[in-house]
Amino acid sequence: MDFNPQSFRQAFDRFQKLVLIYSGHPFTSLNEGLVEGWERYKPRLRELALTKLDATSWDKDNIGRGQILELTIGAIEIQDNRPGGLKNNFLFWQNRFGHTSREHRALLDAQQDGNARRSIESVLFDLFRTDADERALFEKLSELTGRKYTLSAYLYFLKDMNRFMPIQPTGFDRAFHELGIDFTTLRNCNWDNYRRFNDILRQIRTALEDLAALKNVRLVDAHSFVWAFTTLLKRVPDDIETAVPKGRGEARILGGRDRSITNMRMSILGTVSQSRGQTVARNIQMKVKDLGFDSDQALDAYLRERMKIQGDRCALTGIPFHFHGNPGADKFLLPSPDRRDSDGHYAPGNIQVVCQFANFWKRDMKDEEFMRLLTLVRNEDAVRSEMLGADVGDNEVSSGSERASSL
Repeated sequence: MDFNPQSFRQAFDRFQKLVLIYSGHPFTSLNEGLVEGWERYKPRLRELALTKLDATSWDKDNIGRGQILELTIGAIEIQDNRPGGLKNNFLFWQNRFGHTSREHRALLDAQQDGNARRSIESVLFDLFRTDADERALFEKLSELTGRKYTLSAYLYFLKDMNRFMPIQPTGFDRAFHELGIDFTTLRNCNWDNYRRFNDILRQIRTALEDLAALKNVRLVDAHSFVWAFTTLLKRVPDDIETAVPKGRGEARILGGRDRSITNMRMSILGTVSQSRGQTVARNIQMKVKDLGFDSDQALDAYLRERMKIQGDRCALTGIPFHFHGNPGADKFLLPSPDRRDSDGHYAPGNIQVVCQFANFWKRDMKDEEFMRLLTLVRNEDAVRSEMLGADVGDNEVSSGSERASSL
């Protein structure tokens, strides 16, 4: 495994281009802009997880009693759905697709198995409370938990953020390939592989400082760079990235409206792909969101025509859209694809374009019900405005400042 500076420079140039295409703003730092917005949660999530873990309260006499297991599970199952709330997406722990799909299920099962509980709690105690050999602990933990790489890496990340990082094998392997690094983590959950993974991130951290001229890069910043890179590789279509106008050597940069349409298209394709993949892979009963278009281009054309028909206004509220990358754009007013019938598919006639806030509020509600509630709000607001208008009318002799004060 050789770290090639030339390959890194080429990949970093591509990363900068992808940031500009996707966000409309040039990349300047890992601590601001798109990457900061995506990745800033990591240290905060770790601090919250450590609070829930409360490892300083662990006592060796408690091994096997379940308390250590319970606290560890609590440090994994973090999901605050409030705006700005933290969610642990370092491993798949939710019960949305059945218990067997949860990557920490061995911890959950051990709550009812005395022998497994004692074995796992003993390893966890040594990991967080002693200086026991980290290699031996990693291998033992992996063995006890079914070689769940994301779980072991997450726990080591909680142990020491300066030396260990979380892992998502498929995503990181793709980014390593783009960076010219011949290294694979998928199906390689073992200490030597994990040690090399963190060593590569340390080399990337050095390269970000020496070759990309970034300052004060931490190991977690290198991790964020790699994850943002692989995310952009998935979200930016190749036809956009490689489109080059005549007479120019730069990739075509989309305007705000075009970027918004592209984002909607990619959002639909991602949702449909995820729905199909989960249904096939998990073999479970769930609602499949399918695509009623022959090609990506047909979907793109449909969205453009919808925006034109709607006059670039929200189909539900009539509010003019804001667009990605435009100065002063309000994220809640960006266009968002909505299925009129949430039980139907992403197909012609069932897609409308609405403001993001309206889509969030509507969720799975039918159009008619949402419009009924929206009308109630509008009527209430109209009544309030009339009452305020009457108050002002009774005092027309007042100065403008007095009117403002009375309102």
